[in-house]
Amino acid sequence: MLKDKKRTVSLLAALMTTLAISGCATMEKPIILDSDVSFAFGSADLTPEGRSRITQLVPSLIARGETRLDIIGHTDRIGDAKANMRLSERRADSVRQQIVAGGFDPDRVRARGAGASHPLVYCEQQNQRALIECLAPNRRVEINVTDIRW
Repeated sequence: MLKDKKRTVSLLAALMTTLAISGCATMEKPIILDSDVSFAFGSADLTPEGRSRITQLVPSLIARGETRLDIIGHTDRIGDAKANMRLSERRADSVRQQIVAGGFDPDRVRARGAGASHPLVYCEQQNQRALIECLAPNRRVEINVTDIRW
């Protein structure tokens, strides 16, 4: 029984290595765009610095070859949940538009919002200014890159 489990684990490890080497999948961390740098608080309009960061990123994404991008916008918990969901969707779409404007195939880019559902930090109730600063890491856009070559 133990021998069968070891063999199964060994085969799975070999398969994952083969897939990674052949370019079928990646196990990289997402590219994270800090919203406090890329967007003004409560805004979905890219700042000049945010546009510049994306413009610099696009050539390396294109150079990777056949990849798919999943862009996910996130917000903090401040404000109405529905408004935060719309804001996260608009932020993801702004990043998508900038990436496509840089020459990336629009058919391989998906943008969606997650609202405040996946926070990175939790902050105790503080005065408004301190809370906004504490929750900054939650306001972000993530770009997940997946190789689609077979």
